[in-house]
Amino acid sequence: MTYVLDTNVYFHTLHDPAYLARYRSALLQVAPHTFLSSVVRLELVQGARGDVGRARIGKAVEPLERAGRVVAPTHADWTHAGVVQGRVWDDYPSLRSKSLQNDLLIVCTARRIGAIIVTENVADFDAIRPYLPHHALTMEGLASQLGARG
Repeated sequence: MTYVLDTNVYFHTLHDPAYLARYRSALLQVAPHTFLSSVVRLELVQGARGDVGRARIGKAVEPLERAGRVVAPTHADWTHAGVVQGRVWDDYPSLRSKSLQNDLLIVCTARRIGAIIVTENVADFDAIRPYLPHHALTMEGLASQLGARG
């Protein structure tokens, strides 16, 4: 199995010691099979506070970057994400103010490499699934599948 961790998983891992303790075993098990989405990297850097925060992000993702385990959207991924976003808005006009762009790009890239997305944002990924089938689960779900605790 190959995995892509969503931004919120990195965020919780870096900023919530209890979350990290609870899922450390699962994270260690999937680490050799984890790819970094360049979209997630963008979101992490955008959300970091100051140079210290950005340096902390860099240190967290550097092993994946050094190993070449980074997946970036292609032109086709961007196009597909745009089409799907439009279809969601066609079917649910009330969602026109909600951009799923980054999550759609994460799905497109994860699908391309056959990866499972690990996220705490299941609502958005569930909304995308009818338009762009993919496999996403929470850290709790991953830990359960792996039989990993703390």
